[in-house]
Amino acid sequence: MTITLNFFYSWCFLFMGSIVPHNIKKLQVESHDQVRQTAILDFSKTKLFKMDSVFDVTLYDTLHRIAEQAIVPGSYKGVIIKTYSDIIAVDITAIPIRWLLDTMERIDIQNRRIPSRVYEKDGRLFLWWDKHFPLTDSTLKVLNKFHLVERGTKKDINKFLDFGTDATKRGADYYFCRNNLTVYKRVITNKAIGYYDPPNVKCKQ
Repeated sequence: MTITLNFFYSWCFLFMGSIVPHNIKKLQVESHDQVRQTAILDFSKTKLFKMDSVFDVTLYDTLHRIAEQAIVPGSYKGVIIKTYSDIIAVDITAIPIRWLLDTMERIDIQNRRIPSRVYEKDGRLFLWWDKHFPLTDSTLKVLNKFHLVERGTKKDINKFLDFGTDATKRGADYYFCRNNLTVYKRVITNKAIGYYDPPNVKCKQ
């Protein structure tokens, strides 16, 4: 009986171990989608929404405060000085870039180079990368609508490496309470997320 019960318990733990991570992953995906949608909806009510047509949506599952540390004179690296485990952050910024669709590769596996998630709202496009979501023909159709993809091969990659950036251009950073995704604060800034102190979102423990 002892051997049988031990086997039963071992089997239960193995079964639970295989299903729990999947459920946690599902909840994580749902929460990430929720904060993205909330941020996009709020962003669409700001003046920034009308200033550009294509926006990158970057999500930080755990927010880190980063400081620049000198390596040698004139050279710096970012180091984590504080972690905010109770905050999920989202950055929305206009993105002036096009992508190369390699005609020598399958479309679905090019989601590491080309954003595979897109959302249109009132003539504006929001996009982000998702390594678990394959690039599809329907997504490419949307990207083509905004003239963001050009077909070619790897020998054409140099045409896509030179694009302008504007350090003064502002974006919107959103800070969500992990335990209550309806509670968040927005910051309009030209500073990179993580390189300034986040607002006090007042997340309840």
